[in-house]
Amino acid sequence: MDNKGTSETGPELAPGPLFVVSMWRGGSSLLWALLNKHPQVALMYEADLLLLRPVFLKPPFWRDWAARAEFWNRSFSRHGMDHDRFAGDTSAFPEAFEAVHQEYARRKGAAIWGDKSPNYYDRLLQMAKDFPRARFIILWRQPAETIGAAIRAAAGGNSYFGKRGTSLRSLLGSRVLKHQCDALLAAGAAVHQVEYHDLVSDTPAIMRSVCQFLQLPYDDSLSHLEGADRSAVYEGKLHSLLRGNVIVSGPRPNVIDSRLRTKIDHHTTLWRQTDSAENRVVSSSSRPPLAAMRLDWLRYRLYRTLDVCIRLAFCFLPIPLLHLYRKAKAYAREAKTKRDTLRVISTQELPTRSPFIDRTAGNDRE
Repeated sequence: MDNKGTSETGPELAPGPLFVVSMWRGGSSLLWALLNKHPQVALMYEADLLLLRPVFLKPPFWRDWAARAEFWNRSFSRHGMDHDRFAGDTSAFPEAFEAVHQEYARRKGAAIWGDKSPNYYDRLLQMAKDFPRARFIILWRQPAETIGAAIRAAAGGNSYFGKRGTSLRSLLGSRVLKHQCDALLAAGAAVHQVEYHDLVSDTPAIMRSVCQFLQLPYDDSLSHLEGADRSAVYEGKLHSLLRGNVIVSGPRPNVIDSRLRTKIDHHTTLWRQTDSAENRVVSSSSRPPLAAMRLDWLRYRLYRTLDVCIRLAFCFLPIPLLHLYRKAKAYAREAKTKRDTLRVISTQELPTRSPFIDRTAGNDRE
C-alpha cells in the first residue's frame, strides 16, 4: 500500500503525525472533538497501536497486528475501517502506523493525520524517534482534577478506572509526562501546550492558538461541540459530556478522600519546590517523607509493569484464549454487580427498629 504523496481528491498529507496527549481525564477528548471538526484534520481516537508494538517482534507469518489491534480496542471498526485491508506484509511498526492513520485521513480528505490518546503520556520520546517530523499537542490539568474525574468515572461503573492503582498511575504519570515534554522541547520538537482550564473557559482563543501552531485557518465552528463527529468514541457514561454540545467548565464534586488528598498535595509540593519551571500545580503542604515518596514510585512502577505484561499477553497469546479471558472477566464483573445490588437492596429493606425489642427493659436505649 502506498502511504505517501496525495490521493486523487485530497490534499498532500502532512510529513509527520500529530499526537494529542494528556493524562487520563485531562481533556484530550474534548480537544480531539473540536480539532477534528476542521476539514484538514483527521485524528484517530485512541487507536493506541503503539501499545501493541511487541506484535512486530513476531515472525512475518505470525504478525497479526491488525487483527489484534481490532481485538484490543476495536480501533478499526470504531473508525469505519476494515482491519483485513491492513493484514498484508507490513513488517515494521512505523509503516503500519502510517498506513492506518493516513488511510483514515484520506477518507476525510484531510492533510493532518495522527492519534489522540492519554496512553502515550510516557512514550513521547519513542514517538518522536519513530516519527522525527511528528508534532505534539499536550494538555495539562491539575492532578487532583484528573484523579477526581477518574474516581467519579469508576463510581459510575467504568471498570478501566476502577482498577487498583489508578490514582497513583495518574498522579505520578503526570510527572512522567512533564519530564517527557521537557525532553521534547529540549530536542527542538514541535510542541504546543494547552491548559485545560483555558480550553474550557476561553475555547475560541485556545483553538486559534492550536490552528496557528498547525498552520491552519481558524473558524468559529471549532469553538463548540455542535456538529462534531464522535462516532469513534467509546460508548458508556464516561463520555456523556463529550457527546453533548455544551462545553462544561464549572466545578466538579469533590470525591477525593483526605488521605489521597494529602498524598497529592505532598507530591505536587515536592515538584513545585524541586522544579522552578513547574507552575501547573499549587500547594502549601509539606514535602512528602523520602521513604513514602520512594514507596509511591515503586508501586507506580509495579503497576506499570503489570500494564506491560497485560499488553504482552494481548500481543502473543492466541486470540481465542483472549476471548475466553474477556468473557470470564465480564462474567465476574456482572456477578459482582449483582451481589452489590442485592446487598444494597437487603440493607434498604432492613427494619429501622426490631419488633422483638422489649420496650419496658431498662437497658433499651434508642
